[in-house]
Amino acid sequence: MMRVEYTPIYRPNLASGQWAAMLDGILQTDRANYDYPPYDIELVEDKQYAISLAVAGFSPEQLTIETENKVLTVKGEKPRAGDKRHFLHEGIVSRNFERRFNLAEHIEVAGAHYRDGILTVRLTKRVPEAMKPRRIEIDSAGQVLSHDAAEVSVV
Repeated sequence: MMRVEYTPIYRPNLASGQWAAMLDGILQTDRANYDYPPYDIELVEDKQYAISLAVAGFSPEQLTIETENKVLTVKGEKPRAGDKRHFLHEGIVSRNFERRFNLAEHIEVAGAHYRDGILTVRLTKRVPEAMKPRRIEIDSAGQVLSHDAAEVSVV
């Protein structure tokens, strides 16, 4: 198995371990299942997103959606068919899958919907009030607060 060293690339970054681990994971992904099932990521409106997965052949009961540590996981598991079917051509994919999506900061799963073989997971960005930008008023009287906020000096 190939192992690539990213340390020289990410040395100046504070979170270099996370980036290197993420790139290692991409390189070690099982390529046979990498593109299955196909999906779209859509910006629905401001701070509203949707991930749509083509899961034809799966019923809602055979699908599982979970989030843990900022990772959204969608799984599809079909029970093994007891019959021994003889296909002349088998082009309809019906294998089990597990698809993972890394969620950005403050992204929450708002719900999911299944219709016509498409599973849509709705996402919302909710930034806490304390982290939102706020406007600081400027005192036009010329008063400046010192670092300990106990002393006021006039300019």
